[in-house]
Amino acid sequence: MIGKIIRIISNTYIVKSDSGKIYECTARGRLKTEELKPIVGDNVEIEEVTENQAVIENVLERTTSLKRPKVSNISQIIFVISPKMPKPNLLLLDKELALAEFLNLKSVIVINKIDLNAKDADMLYDLYKSVRI
Repeated sequence: MIGKIIRIISNTYIVKSDSGKIYECTARGRLKTEELKPIVGDNVEIEEVTENQAVIENVLERTTSLKRPKVSNISQIIFVISPKMPKPNLLLLDKELALAEFLNLKSVIVINKIDLNAKDADMLYDLYKSVRI
C-alpha cells in the first residue's frame, strides 16, 4: 500500500494512505541503516499491521527536498513576511526565492501586518511585484 507521511512525532510517522485512511507507522530498521530516514512529504510503501497501525517498508524517490523545514515532494512554497515586528530579512528572503527557483517550486510572497506600517508594506510590494515567482 502507498501513502504519504503527513506528520512525525518522535519515531512515529503519521501516514495517509491513497485510500484516505490514517495510520500510525514505525520504520523498518533497515531504513535507518541505509540512511533513508523518512521525512514529512515522503511517499512510502506501508504494510498494515492492525486496523490503524502499519510499518514503513520503503521510501519512494523524492521529487524535491528542503532541509529547512525538512520536507519533501512539494510543488509550492509560501513566504510570509512583515514590514515591521519583526523587521523583514530581505537577504534571507532572496536566498530562499533563489533556492525555490533552482528547485522549480512555485513561490508566493505574503506581506502580513500591513496595518503596522503601510508605507514599508507598499515598499516591499513594489520591490517584489516585478519578480517572476
